Amino acid sequence: MTIFTQHPHDQGISYFEHWGFAMGIAWRLFRSVLAFAIHALMPWIMIERKFDLEATSAYLLERNDFIETAASQPANDGHPLNA
Repeated sequence: MTIFTQHPHDQGISYFEHWGFAMGIAWRLFRSVLAFAIHALMPWIMIERKFDLEATSAYLLERNDFIETAASQPANDGHPLNA
């Protein structure tokens, strides 16, 4: 077990499943950060509703609930993210 696979293994998923999940969240947060940075420089450009604080918080809570539920219920093939 390496430092790259220990945490995903502890969660019952593969390295690539973990990578995909984490990168999906990173991509979503990057788009929110970009929207806020643009708004900070040019306040007349409004932040789209799907990238504002409320929508971003709701997205993170939904993804957290998903992964916690998936990790607690093994799927048919043994990978909780494939449920």
